[in-house]
Amino acid sequence: MPVTLVEVAARAGVSPATVSRVLNGNYPVAASTRERVEQAVRELDYVVNAHARALLHSTSGIVGVVLNDASDPFFAGIARGIQAAANGTRRLSIICNSDGDPAQEFAFLDLLRGHRADAVVVVGAAPEDEEFRTESTNRANGLRTSGTRLVLCGRPSPSPSAPGDVVSIENESGSVAITQHLLDLGHRDIAYITGPPARTTTTARFNGFRSTMEGAGITVDESMVVPGDFKPRLRTCRGGDAAGGG
Repeated sequence: MPVTLVEVAARAGVSPATVSRVLNGNYPVAASTRERVEQAVRELDYVVNAHARALLHSTSGIVGVVLNDASDPFFAGIARGIQAAANGTRRLSIICNSDGDPAQEFAFLDLLRGHRADAVVVVGAAPEDEEFRTESTNRANGLRTSGTRLVLCGRPSPSPSAPGDVVSIENESGSVAITQHLLDLGHRDIAYITGPPARTTTTARFNGFRSTMEGAGITVDESMVVPGDFKPRLRTCRGGDAAGGG
């Protein structure tokens, strides 16, 4: 049988309420008392019941992270940063990989809402589709009702009424800076590899490229605009080494 908080209290010679205060860190406790409780926790190998804590405090200690592609170093780096921040507040990070599928993304959001996640961070481009924006707004409202904070990273808010925070990535201005750098070097025939069609990130970056080219008096050669999907490629090099591709 799992060890209970009452058993920890008995071992430490304190009340269950004192054990709870030590574990939650939300009330001052004498150092000697804290040491006795922590020692009892170690000796009994006590683990806090996350579901019971969620019922008692209306918080689950869970941070959900929904990524377009968990294998991509860009998304993996963001997930690592979120996890580090969550660890600092003794929260559990749950990483969900949607593969850019809106239905899968919504399914993860519903599951995380069901688990009463403290926060959900959605990372990556969003489809430029009215139905998607409507469903996203509905999910955002549902999460707020459940007490879950929503953060959108690298995508705009689906609507002015959608609750949540937005962490913007300078997709368009970044594309402008890269294109302008090439123009400053004297290049004029510049090829462009796009991302998945009808995605916020894809559109913003291409708009930056096109506007910069046209601002320099150069018409974009559509034959040099090549479809892509933002996924890394590996090619075999001489000697068997692998190198990243576009």
